[in-house]
Amino acid sequence: MKTKFAVAVVALALTLPVQGQEESSVSLGLQVYALYQHADSSLEGRDSDAFGNINRFFGDWTVFADDTSNLGRIEWRVESRSNIGNYQAPGSLGSATGIAALAPGFGYSENFEPDIAILNWTQVFANGRARYSVGRLAFDLYFDDFPFLTYTRGFMNRSFIINPTMPTAGSGALGGVVEGFVSDHIWLGTQIFDANAASGEFDWDTVEEDEWLKAVEIGYAPSIAERHNNRIQFTYWQKDERTLAGASKGSGWAVSAIHELGEKYLPFVRFGHSDGGGSVAAESAFSAGVEIKQRFDHVWTVGAGWAKPSRKTFGRGLNNETVLETSYRFQLSKSFSITPDVQVVFNPANSPDHSSVWVFGLRALLSM
Repeated sequence: MKTKFAVAVVALALTLPVQGQEESSVSLGLQVYALYQHADSSLEGRDSDAFGNINRFFGDWTVFADDTSNLGRIEWRVESRSNIGNYQAPGSLGSATGIAALAPGFGYSENFEPDIAILNWTQVFANGRARYSVGRLAFDLYFDDFPFLTYTRGFMNRSFIINPTMPTAGSGALGGVVEGFVSDHIWLGTQIFDANAASGEFDWDTVEEDEWLKAVEIGYAPSIAERHNNRIQFTYWQKDERTLAGASKGSGWAVSAIHELGEKYLPFVRFGHSDGGGSVAAESAFSAGVEIKQRFDHVWTVGAGWAKPSRKTFGRGLNNETVLETSYRFQLSKSFSITPDVQVVFNPANSPDHSSVWVFGLRALLSM
């Protein structure tokens, strides 16, 4: 099944019409992240230090493109994530310190083996106003798509990356996405992903379980060109019960808004609510913050977030959590930066004896 699907994606690319073809190109990139974090306290028997990395080699082959912004391309990404040395990965620091919903090192996993996390066909049509993608997808590139939904910018805490009220799927989930502008300002979109896909596992057979993560969205932007940094969007999602995993079904919604002020300030606000199912981290969550560009391409970020941990995921009677985070990215060269980061999480839900946990971090990023 795996080989047949890969061949099908390539075959689709080679057989689509190429009328008006003007250019074909290939692009490649490399990103290496390394994040060290230290917490001022941890649960008994757990470590308070974490050190891990994310490695990505990615690219795309634009098979055809024309002067109306229509194009077709194959996209791919090979990825791995792991702890470094004898340290736990930052993704485990939340549980080690009793933090439930607002994970301080979100995304840095210690069990993400080298994997083809992306292998899909993307086609842009309608003069650049719409697109679809199908294949092996990284769900976080589409699901409540947002400028801070990345490990490259200044935030490390989940509150500012993936909304804690929303579920996740593994990178490399089989699925499809369609979205497009229906007017000069309004866009609509729909998405579906294999709910049982696991990051770091090149296994497409999970789709046979017929359990899915689905979403629809509507958004507003002043113009198509401004959609990235000036937008407001609403997303409704539903995740099926996963029988073999023993995970309940769930549903919820999220609202995200961002508005660029000049060339220096990029403030945002996000809110979400769920029924607590679908293995989400929170039933309700709110976050707001701002990215401030400094001299020499340095960037300062500051944000605040709040979450009510999911009772279905973590149990009843837990405290609501609040986080404050700030970081400063020193862009030492075009390809290399370091980012000191400070977080404080108040009322860690699984550590009632502590009123707060401070987390100090340093991230290095090589991007080529």
